[in-house]
Amino acid sequence: MRQIKPIAYGSPEYRETLELRNRVMRIPLGLDIHREDFSCEKESSIIGAFDGEQLLGVGVMSHKDVFKVEYLCVDFHLQGTGVGGELLDRLEAMAAEQGGKVMYLDARVTAQPFYAHRGYETTSEVFIMECAPVPHVAMEKPL
Repeated sequence: MRQIKPIAYGSPEYRETLELRNRVMRIPLGLDIHREDFSCEKESSIIGAFDGEQLLGVGVMSHKDVFKVEYLCVDFHLQGTGVGGELLDRLEAMAAEQGGKVMYLDARVTAQPFYAHRGYETTSEVFIMECAPVPHVAMEKPL
């Protein structure tokens, strides 16, 4: 049975999220997530979708000045099964509970339809992020 639960920064489950993000989002680009600094995630909300003990996907939301989805990552073989939508719904609910009025994110252009289908509007031209050198756009959604 699929369950979404919080993940503590630095925990074994957190390290598992790094491995998943590396496998899905960095290795295909010839990059290694372990060369990046994730200390900012100490202040972030981190949730995972699990089937028993198996991590299916992860969502990371920062909330210093604004509420922003920093990562939404689902294992390759589970993309299109609703896991990403469930994680995004939970992050949006968490932001709204904390008084958030708008959710922001930088989406890979390939994921832009996923977010548009969920009510996000594109607010920028295409740009390249240093940590993930593929085309991205800024998007936002009122909560």
